[in-house]
Amino acid sequence: MRPKSLPAELAAALVATIALATASCGGGGGSGPPSVRVVNAAYQAPYNFDVLVNTQATSTDLAYLQASVFRSVATGSTTIEFEPTGTTTSAYTNSFPANNGSNYSVLAVEGTGGLTSVVVAQSNSAIPSGQARLTFVGATPGVGTLDFFLSSPTVSLPNTPSLAPVSYAGDASTPAPTPVVVASGNYRIRAIVDGDATRTVVYDSGPLTLAAGADLLLAIIPVSGSAAQFSLLRLDANSGVSQMVDQRVQLRMANFAPGLAGPLDTFLDPAGAANSSATLFTSGLGQNAASAHQAVLPAAYRASFANTGQTTEITGLGSYLALGPGTAVSVMAIGLSNRVAPNNLQLLVLQDNLQAPALGMANLRLVQLAPDMNNANITAVDLVELDASTPPQIVGRLLVNLAYPAASSYVSLPAGTYTVALVPSGVNTPLLPTSGAIALNLSAGTIWTLVVAGCQSPGSGICGSAPAATLQLVPLQDISVSQQ
Repeated sequence: MRPKSLPAELAAALVATIALATASCGGGGGSGPPSVRVVNAAYQAPYNFDVLVNTQATSTDLAYLQASVFRSVATGSTTIEFEPTGTTTSAYTNSFPANNGSNYSVLAVEGTGGLTSVVVAQSNSAIPSGQARLTFVGATPGVGTLDFFLSSPTVSLPNTPSLAPVSYAGDASTPAPTPVVVASGNYRIRAIVDGDATRTVVYDSGPLTLAAGADLLLAIIPVSGSAAQFSLLRLDANSGVSQMVDQRVQLRMANFAPGLAGPLDTFLDPAGAANSSATLFTSGLGQNAASAHQAVLPAAYRASFANTGQTTEITGLGSYLALGPGTAVSVMAIGLSNRVAPNNLQLLVLQDNLQAPALGMANLRLVQLAPDMNNANITAVDLVELDASTPPQIVGRLLVNLAYPAASSYVSLPAGTYTVALVPSGVNTPLLPTSGAIALNLSAGTIWTLVVAGCQSPGSGICGSAPAATLQLVPLQDISVSQQ
């Protein structure tokens, strides 16, 4: 498992041009001798590959998302063998017929039953002058059947997909997809689930440039940490490899302000817009609660909080954000009314890391948002693991020296159940919160944010306006299941 100024708008007839080119160009037309390359797209393989083509060693130590160059082969049956690097034991072998007129990309993938291959046949005919050729193929099960739309970067989602629906090609399959041929220029690729009447976008490449003569294979592969469940593996004719990851932002908002019991509404306004029903992001957010991550386009926004049913921004709980492509962000309301920094009402903006943990691991970070645990007695806290004895004993420090208001880095921990509590940094007592430790079930592949919420002394001191804000540890699941 491995994690890894817009141009002028194109003519409105672009989509029609794409459809015409697709219908008129097909996948055939080549006449040259066949050639073969191999691609390691097996995300769960615990090793790199040595590759043999017709028993001849052609590639050594081929890592995930690497490809060999094209090599000529004779027509007829062609056998590809993948061996774990440094061994002579076959991990997977497949044969297919190689014919004149085609180039073949042999993708090692994780199929429905483990390691397998998808052998994609592409025409080796010349690309018309000033054009680019794109071939889409499904190289992972589990993402369903997708409709893809290739358009100008700034237009609304076209009414008609640019190619036939794409689904997983199948274990040991040899598809020959019909390519899409378009004029070189600036584009955007979006996808929806085939048959979805709501036309909800599940993938958005953002703006991209297709150069004249580009001959691209775009393979649907799994991805982690993205607004989509998949990315497009982009392979050019020279075996240059890159991932086209969904460029949307994953955003969530949360209320951890001790004095704001809620419910609250949150808004995400494009720069210059006012709060309205059209810019409502989350409604009815309670105290110590967070929305799910939602996909939004990268842009400049103003994020703000208001009392539910109102649009007037709560003083201090509004801020301008520049949300960059492909990022994941949490915006949290923190602090107290009528207090000076750092204890004032404010928005804390955190960068989330949603890349999948290593196999058998879970990721955890701590966010310290209890404003009165920032004083002469407690300047920072440690997150400790406790045993099952009475009284419990500290058996490890998972995250250390975190002051208010801040977030730790993520740490990777073996999957399992952890009993955790807080202590003042560097010492063993007192255990906080006094209500007791909590059990965290960190399943393999999950990612967690553990929030220190409320006040150590609710109703007194700087938390005098928050008598009900008891100190607690609030676990938030950043991702609840493993994403590859």
